[in-house]
Amino acid sequence: MIEQIIIIALLVLSIHYTMQPDEIFGKLGDWLEDHLPDAVHPAVFACNVCQCPWYGTALYWLIPWYHELWQWPVVIIGAMGVNVVINKWAPEKEELKTGNNDL
Repeated sequence: MIEQIIIIALLVLSIHYTMQPDEIFGKLGDWLEDHLPDAVHPAVFACNVCQCPWYGTALYWLIPWYHELWQWPVVIIGAMGVNVVINKWAPEKEELKTGNNDL
């Protein structure tokens, strides 16, 4: 179950990152921002933790591994937690551009 949590967390993080401005699906993210209500932005492209329940559920049931219904919420909540930790440890893009890395 730990490997499922990590795999889903990293896949959701990848989906999130690719929809950011200046990335491969940045234009899709811009289009979604213009055409979707503000209330659904975090769940669709703006927040990797908020995307976990939606994209993570689809990934959990589409990836061919052993499934049990009771494990599904545990894996999704665990993936959300992993993404929270990643968000806390990862530097912001602005910090990387300015070179201000006082770690």
